[in-house]
Amino acid sequence: MDFRHFRTFVIAAEELHLGHTAERLGIAQPAVTQQIKALEASLEFKVFRRVRRGIELSELGKLCIAYAHSAMLEPELPALLKRFSLARPDVELELIGIGVQEQLSALGEERIDVAFLRSPAGMAPPAIRISPFSRTPLDVVLARDHPACAATKDRALSLRDLARERLVIVDDPAGIGIGHRALELCREAGFEPRRVLRVADSASVIALAAAGLGFGLVPRNLARFAVDGAVFKPLDMANCFTEIVIATRAFDRSASTREFLRIAADTPGEVAASAPASP
Repeated sequence: MDFRHFRTFVIAAEELHLGHTAERLGIAQPAVTQQIKALEASLEFKVFRRVRRGIELSELGKLCIAYAHSAMLEPELPALLKRFSLARPDVELELIGIGVQEQLSALGEERIDVAFLRSPAGMAPPAIRISPFSRTPLDVVLARDHPACAATKDRALSLRDLARERLVIVDDPAGIGIGHRALELCREAGFEPRRVLRVADSASVIALAAAGLGFGLVPRNLARFAVDGAVFKPLDMANCFTEIVIATRAFDRSASTREFLRIAADTPGEVAASAPASP
């Protein structure tokens, strides 16, 4: 270990601020950043985590994972967390449920290590790597007394049959997440929804559809959490699915992150090899 790097680490640990560290050492802040990165590369783990007002010492053996709320309701993510915990009981998991855009920002700012989000991920920065994780069919959720339920009792539903209905979707940013995916499928079916009701999460989509306020498109696995009065119907579209992807920093050398991704690649759920960020 280079003594300069160690000295920089000690002063940064005292100051918890890169600018103040640079002032004490009499060097430019980028030089401080480079020395800390070199130290982390030699140790193969992060010694600091960026926070809003500076930096803080990383808790060794800690992995901070953010996730879209609906992702935790599907079986693949809890199964992966269990497998990782059994394989690495020395690593503490910190779980945070936040939106897609905030996940990508938190990754770039090094406030989290891994993110699970619904595709599409939009214009992910080049420094963020997007890897496929799981794929689930999307079903239509309707009120039990909706005419379409009786008309399609024993067959899949055509999305065009609902073209005049209100669409209830998750309020994701434009071009991102399951809300955007629902709009994409409507357009592929040949119509633009006339009325759209935006809500916070997929659970709210189910509840409002059950109350007769419109129809929603939700992951099939969420049927087990259905409220009274909700009916789930398959669609007659071959590409009607939603994907959960894993987002990480492209050059993250953390041993814990690498081990987590290795285990994720072996977790059932149509997991694929890593792919570059979406253009």
